Amino acid sequence: MIDGGGAFGGFPGREEHNGVDPGEEAVSPYLWSRGFQKLDVVALTHAHQDHAGGLLAILENFQVGRVWIGREVSSRALLRLEELAREQKIPIEHELRGKTIHWDGVEGDFLWPEIAPEEVAPSAKNNDSLVVHLQFGSRSILLPGDAEKQVEREILSENSAKAMHSDVLKIGHHGSKNSTMTEFLAAVQPRFGIISVGEDNPYGHPSPELLERLENAGMRVFRTDRDGAVHVLTDGTRLEITCFVACPATTKAAVLVHGEAPPQQQNEKKE
Repeated sequence: MIDGGGAFGGFPGREEHNGVDPGEEAVSPYLWSRGFQKLDVVALTHAHQDHAGGLLAILENFQVGRVWIGREVSSRALLRLEELAREQKIPIEHELRGKTIHWDGVEGDFLWPEIAPEEVAPSAKNNDSLVVHLQFGSRSILLPGDAEKQVEREILSENSAKAMHSDVLKIGHHGSKNSTMTEFLAAVQPRFGIISVGEDNPYGHPSPELLERLENAGMRVFRTDRDGAVHVLTDGTRLEITCFVACPATTKAAVLVHGEAPPQQQNEKKE
């Protein structure tokens, strides 16, 4: 599991404390509904409240094998998470650029961050995000957290387009205009993009500028503010994408992709 959401804490200098705990009120009930009692890994991309806040409930409600984090940060959210992990004797592991994972047929490559874990940052930044590419059979997904264009450029300079290609891209930073740039999209060449974004959020995400880039890239876009939870399932060959509400555009509620069908045929597939 990667990130757990968090209640909106206000803008810098104008803190607010409102909203439900998504880890307790949304994520945990969903996982229980799927029959999960154990999570092998809980990962935090970076220590902003909207990613870390919900993970406290996850560590309390589930048997967690280990916690993955990237850069150490002087952050209340990260401190509380690490304290709880230590109380429950859950190992904490730092994942950085160049590390790989091999897990039950899944090959994973960490593309970011590059900072050594012993270097503690004074505050959390989007560009501290864990960026991981996962490959299972012929299918792949790229999860960039909130990494912005500066990190995207670094990743592009160090990795081939082949290594970055992904069927599914979780759009960076909730659809901010400062992430998922044209050059990044050209390398990744995703068929599907998923924007994790709150309805009527105070930041105005997703950015119209970003949405235009996605449209120009020719991908199919799903948004949690419009489509609810987006569920992606693969057996390494077949991709199935479903939405909590009806999936967007002129499509069925599920998108099925077999083999290497070209994009114009994907919407014609039937379950």
